[in-house]
Amino acid sequence: MTEISFIAGSGLTLAEAFAIRPGEIVALVGGGGKTTTMFRLGAELTAQGGRAVVATTTHILPPQPAECATVVVEPTLEGMVVAAAQAFETTRVITVARGHLPAPDNRLAGIGPEWIVPLQQGLGNPTMLVEADGSKSRPFKAPAAHEPVIPAAATLVIPVVGLSILGAPLDNERVHRPELVAAISGARLGEAITAQTVAAVIAHAEGGRRGVPAGARVIPLLNQADDNQRLAQGREIARELVARGFERVVIATARAASPVREVVVAKAAARVTAVVLAAGLGRRMGRLKLGLPLGGRPLLRHVVESALASEADEVLVVLGHEAEELKALLPQSERLRTVMNPNFAAGQSASVQVGIGALDAQAEAALFLLGDQPTVTAAIINAVTRAFRERRAAVVQPEYRGIAGHPVLFARALFPELLAVAGDEGGREVLRRHWGERAVVALDCNAPGDVDTAADYEQLVDRYGRG
Repeated sequence: MTEISFIAGSGLTLAEAFAIRPGEIVALVGGGGKTTTMFRLGAELTAQGGRAVVATTTHILPPQPAECATVVVEPTLEGMVVAAAQAFETTRVITVARGHLPAPDNRLAGIGPEWIVPLQQGLGNPTMLVEADGSKSRPFKAPAAHEPVIPAAATLVIPVVGLSILGAPLDNERVHRPELVAAISGARLGEAITAQTVAAVIAHAEGGRRGVPAGARVIPLLNQADDNQRLAQGREIARELVARGFERVVIATARAASPVREVVVAKAAARVTAVVLAAGLGRRMGRLKLGLPLGGRPLLRHVVESALASEADEVLVVLGHEAEELKALLPQSERLRTVMNPNFAAGQSASVQVGIGALDAQAEAALFLLGDQPTVTAAIINAVTRAFRERRAAVVQPEYRGIAGHPVLFARALFPELLAVAGDEGGREVLRRHWGERAVVALDCNAPGDVDTAADYEQLVDRYGRG
């Protein structure tokens, strides 16, 4: 059985949980919170500085002002591009529709799936969020022959199910098209819906995978995880889904202030080791800087604990100067190893090479963290790690509001080049040689800064305190 990891969702947005990149085309299918999730994603993406278009290829109720204040209704693609471009001058998220359904129905009429790409291109490549089927407000469904209507260029498909359905009878009152659910899952009409029933429908080619374009990622959303019982039920379904080939499942409550409960990840994903470089002399500080207290913990421990809280498979700390003293400050974890760099005075390149040499044979990439950047977070590490697992680029680097920074990930193909560097260059020369091959992770936050001098340290202490 595939090994899995349960990543706590605290602090993650839905957009981060699904690893949505700027300019993606995201289609949502199923029941139990598609529309709420779609508008929540739009708000999160724009809060991070992006732009988003919310659309449907079926019908949706007009959004509430708090969900999306700007709705563009145009019967033609050409008119929609012009009107949407004007709307983007004053807002960062809009909803588009080609009209309204006849009275008394107040729903918005969806656009054709063939409109999605030209609309996106005409608006300068915003992220497109598309509701691609209906469920008649029920938390669980199976698609009919005519649905879902997923755009051919979709890069991510999110099958949604509401966990409130578990234990309810398989009938028309609670399930949209219960007879199709029964046919797909093997369950009998009227019997209680189980985790196995839900997983079978989501994973089936005629269920949650129906109509998914070739090459698109499929990440199920188990919504309505409102309490610990629902969370436990979501984990059971997630285990079933991972066993059926999914690499990631999100368990969430889309309406909550902190929506993500857990992200379930198949351990078969590319193995990434976080390598913390902590062997340097720290000459400019004049004392053992990585042991200095910040917010009650040593500087180095901040970095290591962020790495351990991340989705990295292993954390390797390269020690050198005052190695035993620093080793005593590290947390205990089965995922943590230390290795000694006896040539630490030769510069950072020696530590990079020691780290590469100590990697597990199964490691497909090394993500290099600097031990004197205590404000690096698990979310930053996850963003870089996920980008590698999805794109398999030779180099992955974050950009903080357009400025390249740390941590930088190198794929195994570049390990021989890293082993050839010298002096205090670290991986900078290898990064320069492969600059055009980078996968860039755009982050809307401050870059983690180095603590090189006493002034740097005191500035951090002013913010976090020593103890």
